[in-house]
Amino acid sequence: MVLNHLAAILLFSGPLFYIGLWMALDPAGTARLFAWTVRVFRNLGHRWIGTGSPGWVESEHPDMSRELRIGLRLVGLTLLAFAIVV
Repeated sequence: MVLNHLAAILLFSGPLFYIGLWMALDPAGTARLFAWTVRVFRNLGHRWIGTGSPGWVESEHPDMSRELRIGLRLVGLTLLAFAIVV
């Protein structure tokens, strides 16, 4: 019973806690990682099909809107609270 509880904390609550903490402290880095992940899967799809690179240039947006930054911080704080409660 104790080992099941420890495993649940380490494998579920731990990652949620650190992801939430990262989102609350660095929302721009979180958005950058999401954009990078989407770009990697898009390029992987193009290479899988065999069409090569898509041929367009994606712009990097270093400035985020204030609403998006606040929203990511709130989601991060929600994940933190959920990880602590569970």
